[in-house]
Amino acid sequence: MFLKQLQYLREIERHKSFSKAATACGVSQPALSRAIRLLEDELGVIIIDRKKKVFGITDDGARVLKWAHDILRGVSELRHEVSVTKQAIAGIVKIGVIPTAVHIVPILLEAVQERCGDFASEVHVLPNGSIIEKLVSKDLDIGIMYYDQCPQAKAFQVRTLYAEQQVLAASRSFRLPEGDDISWEAASRLPLALLTKEMRCRQLVDIGFQTAGVEPMIRLETSSLELIHAQVMIGKVAAILPISSFPLRVPPPGRLKIQRLPGFSPGAVGVVRLSEQAIPEFVSDVWDSVMKTRLQDDLDLLCKPVTASGRRL
Repeated sequence: MFLKQLQYLREIERHKSFSKAATACGVSQPALSRAIRLLEDELGVIIIDRKKKVFGITDDGARVLKWAHDILRGVSELRHEVSVTKQAIAGIVKIGVIPTAVHIVPILLEAVQERCGDFASEVHVLPNGSIIEKLVSKDLDIGIMYYDQCPQAKAFQVRTLYAEQQVLAASRSFRLPEGDDISWEAASRLPLALLTKEMRCRQLVDIGFQTAGVEPMIRLETSSLELIHAQVMIGKVAAILPISSFPLRVPPPGRLKIQRLPGFSPGAVGVVRLSEQAIPEFVSDVWDSVMKTRLQDDLDLLCKPVTASGRRL
């Protein structure tokens, strides 16, 4: 029961709410409250200040929380060690990646495989803020996210992976201007599917339209890349997305028109980890493999025009 109580406590701190923590843990609120009361009785301290109208952790509670994080992290690392030993693999790496960079992950994992041999991975698709939180709590080993969204602190080590290139993608049913590029003005006249405004990628697109002084014709806003891809493929809308959000190894030659949108500073996607002296050897090997992987060539290839035979120039 002790580990469960620490897990409950961690979720209470994260959500600042007993009811939300109970939902996250899959238990009833009374059951979670009883478990915390029992933990307080066992330790002989008050963890949650229930007298305040606003949720609060006592000073003793803050010390307990620190130990809770350390214990739970140690248990997680022990389970990983046991799993690695049982599976006879090089290690397990936990990666967080923003949605628009998902398609670069297979290329990076392949590079790790070539360097380290057989291994296991956990890949979580998350927004920038969640990646930082999980790096700090050591629920992730490595993050792949927008470079400028990482706190400029010595606690983090950040390296650039590639400069993001925004492109307009449309089916052959759309008549687009000739050439490899399309202006923001021309793009604004097409029915568009865009990611939602809280996503950094969309914010960069909005900057592009604002800089050009035009208002886009938006027909779909969603957080789902899969939905945007589906709508584009059936010819309902065009989309503006980073080229990295399209499959890099299996592009659909001839099925989509892809044109670059020049004229503003692109976002930079980087790889992030905590700056700690004691980094597990396998995680260090994964980091080195990622650093040596060239992604820009694969991304540039997708921007090249396709001939009638389906070959890229």
